[in-house]
Amino acid sequence: MICYPHRIRLRGPWECEPSGRPPLRMTLPCRWMDGGLMDFSGRVRFRRRFGYPGQIDAYERVWLTLAGIGDRAEVLLNGAALGSCGGDGPFEFEITRLLGSRNELIVDVEGTAERGGLWGETALEVRCAAYLRDVRLWLDGTALHCAGVVVGEAERPLDLYVLLENATVAYAAVAAAPDGAPFHIIAEKPCPARERLPLAQVDLVNGAVVWYTTEREIAATG
Repeated sequence: MICYPHRIRLRGPWECEPSGRPPLRMTLPCRWMDGGLMDFSGRVRFRRRFGYPGQIDAYERVWLTLAGIGDRAEVLLNGAALGSCGGDGPFEFEITRLLGSRNELIVDVEGTAERGGLWGETALEVRCAAYLRDVRLWLDGTALHCAGVVVGEAERPLDLYVLLENATVAYAAVAAAPDGAPFHIIAEKPCPARERLPLAQVDLVNGAVVWYTTEREIAATG
């Protein structure tokens, strides 16, 4: 089975252009005080070039994800403005139609010496046309609940599985919607009495392809 999402981390050296100072190269992710700008506050342009992320099929989409940024940032790809963000992430932008054989990502960050920088992971993420968001699991007595949102589009209902130790404990057919379609399913069998349950795996499946998979801890209550 092919599983999604695929992550391509944009780590390593980025071009760094602090306002009013000579350019340098900075290995990200980090705060800029740890990358050579100890006492700098203001605006820094971070620049990273990358190639096309392999073969992208018709049912796949490419997202840019940023896990943590300075106080405020403007994000551009190949000259097109994606939007603004800042602080604790994650932040994400779909970039499928903007990609070329060679690409230039620019993140203009404003921040202080303590908070400035791209201190969270920046990555490309290949997802399918529908994916999961805001997945959470909790126990109500011995009943295991799973809730979340299916975002995107699909021509038919998708299969949602909840697994504990590789065994399916809950299943539902779910729909996707561009703005998100919520779901809430309950395991048919009681959860085993344990002091600590293993991580639960949640799979969104279309035919023989796992369109999205994630692991989550199980909370004691909802």
